[in-house]
This record gives sequence, C-alpha cells and structure tokens, in this order.
Amino acid sequence: MSNLKKSFFWIAFYLLVVLVLAQLDRSDTPVINFASYFYLVAIFLVPVMIFVPSLHKVSVAAPMFFWGAIYFALLQIVERELTAATNIEVIVLEIVIIEVGVWLSYQLATGIAQSESLMDVLAQGTFPHRATELDKASEQIRTEFGRSRRYHRPLSLLVVYAYPKDEEAVREMLKSVQHDVLARLSNARVGQAIGDTIRQTDLLVRDHVGRFIVLCPETELESAGFLAKRACKAVEDRTGLQVACGVASFPDEALTFEDLLNLARDHSRQMPVADKPIDAQEQIAQ
Repeated sequence: MSNLKKSFFWIAFYLLVVLVLAQLDRSDTPVINFASYFYLVAIFLVPVMIFVPSLHKVSVAAPMFFWGAIYFALLQIVERELTAATNIEVIVLEIVIIEVGVWLSYQLATGIAQSESLMDVLAQGTFPHRATELDKASEQIRTEFGRSRRYHRPLSLLVVYAYPKDEEAVREMLKSVQHDVLARLSNARVGQAIGDTIRQTDLLVRDHVGRFIVLCPETELESAGFLAKRACKAVEDRTGLQVACGVASFPDEALTFEDLLNLARDHSRQMPVADKPIDAQEQIAQ
C-alpha cells in the first residue's frame, strides 16, 4: 500500500473512532464523557489541515502547537463541569487524540501536495515552458512596477485562461484521477504556447487557479492587446481549448499589480477570445 493510500486509510479510521466515541458519549452512561468541543476540534481540524496550504507547508510541530493552543483556549473558556469529565486523564486523552489527528492530517496533506507536484513535474517535462508560480515571481513583479513608476514608463498586463468547451464532459471527467493528469498536461501546453509567442522581456507567471499572467514592460495597452490576441490564437491552435483573455495597463487604468490583475481578470470574463477578437480600445470602453 502506498503512503498516500495509508494516509487516507488512517484518516478515515481516525474519523471513525471519533464518531464512535461521540455516539458512546451520547448514551445514558457515557464511557469516557469527552467534552463536546473536543469532538468539534477533532473533526474540524482534518479538512482545515488538508485545504489550508500554510498549515502543511511548515514543520508538523507548528500545526500541532496551533491546534493544541486552540484546545487549551477552549478549555479555559468553556465550563466543562456540567457536561464532561474534569479529571486530568480525560483531558490528556483529548489532547493526544487531537494531536494524532493533526499528525495524520499533516501526512495526508503533504502526500497530496507531493502527488500534485509530481504531476506538475511530469507535465512540465512533457511541455516545457517558462511560466513560474505567481508567489515566486512577486519580487520580479515589484521590480518591474518600481522601474515603471520611477521612470514613468508604460507597463501592461494580460491574463489568459484556457478551458474546455464542453463543461458537462469536464464535470464527468473530474471524477477520475486521469483527468487531473490530463488537465496538468494541458495547462503546461498552454504555458508553452504562450511562452513561445511572447517576448523574452515579458514575464510569464501562473496563478493558483491555472490562469497565465503576462507582465509586459515598456508596452502600451494597444500593443498588449495585439500580443494577447496572438497568444490566445496560439493556445487555441495548439490545444483546441477555448480561451478567455483580458488586458489592463499601468498607469492609465490601475496603479498596483493587484488592481491591474483584477481588472484584466474582469476583462477576460467579459470577452472570451473564441467569440470575439480582442481590441484594446474596446476593453477600455467596457
């Protein structure tokens, strides 16, 4: 059994044990009589640990301390004399069960993250491209914006988002792991197509939902619109995916990277390239 399968098994077993203990405590003569907030913490920590990346991208000691602190805070706030056992053995057992749940959730979350990273590596190897993750490119983005402000130079940003034309088919495919692999390969191919189209001076990054962002120094809005049209056509020709694209310009439309990004995303939702060619002046009019 692989480590990921083991992690899924132990998390399922842990939740089953917690639920069984909760049912036993609801009887007239509870076996241990845990506090009600213990069950809430023990169950709630599992999805939080899995879906909040900051909790499993650090050492396991950090989330264990975090959840331990939450438990002790509840221990001080909630009066447990009337509803739960107050002896130290029960409190220690509650802490142990919570920390075991944290450790098991951490192992599952890191296993999922490693599997996703492996699929990204395979996709990158199949369709190599120059896109970097958005958080890793933050320093370079700040440098480009600082240079544009200091020397009063134009800078444009475009967002490209490719998605399948048949959404119903995608929902069916999402039920299988194979679709995730195919989606990552397709995403890498999109990045390769964009990277082959844009200039060497342009910065290509990818955000957490799979949209590609191109930062174009020394580029007016109209020129960025033509570049976006060319990049989106390249993506459509190579992948057959439907493409949405939006453009925004500094300093005419926004003064910060976040505002430019939000504006370009709004434009991409308003005007899919597959339905209508991009025109930079029409983007402004909207």
